[in-house]
Amino acid sequence: MDRDDGARLLFVCFPDAGEAAGRYRAWRDPRISVQVVELPGRGERRDEHPYRDMWLLVESLAAELADVLARPHVLFGAGLGALVAYRLAQRRVAAGLGVPRALVVAHQAPPARVARAVPEQAERADVSLLMSDAHVPVAPPLPCPIRGFGDPQVMTGWGEHTGAGFVLAPARTRDSAALLRDAVLRSAYLISAMAGREPEPDTPPNL
Repeated sequence: MDRDDGARLLFVCFPDAGEAAGRYRAWRDPRISVQVVELPGRGERRDEHPYRDMWLLVESLAAELADVLARPHVLFGAGLGALVAYRLAQRRVAAGLGVPRALVVAHQAPPARVARAVPEQAERADVSLLMSDAHVPVAPPLPCPIRGFGDPQVMTGWGEHTGAGFVLAPARTRDSAALLRDAVLRSAYLISAMAGREPEPDTPPNL
């Protein structure tokens, strides 16, 4: 996690299936702070046993990230990470633990269609996580906006999971740093709200 004074908006990022956290650290923006969540079994935590049950993973993350998520934040996830980010937001809202400024999801079908969109390159533990998501209880729409990046045919249905608006930006690239950069630039209104000023004229105003 970036070490700062807490004044910058925090993006908590969840990588795609089989992806280590390091790729998200390749790009920085002075307006934000980045926390990349390394899941057990990957990258620096590769010696740990990976989770195969989505709800058990989310319960663990809710406890592990409690202090981090106490400050204003955006949850950002790509692929499998998008689903993890959504379930974490759902868990925290249901428990009255807070609401993210926004949930940003990229290149991942919404929960109802996950079982039909398992990537071919996914490892066995990741496949188990995706399949186990079907057993997570249905929850009311989130009270925060959801912003999406990806193929409209893949992303269709995310709007049903928010009561605060869903906007999709078509995106073909799956490059982690590029996705994070676009999410930040298109979240300028959130960043500006934290600073109490209007977005810069050359910065995209919506996500």
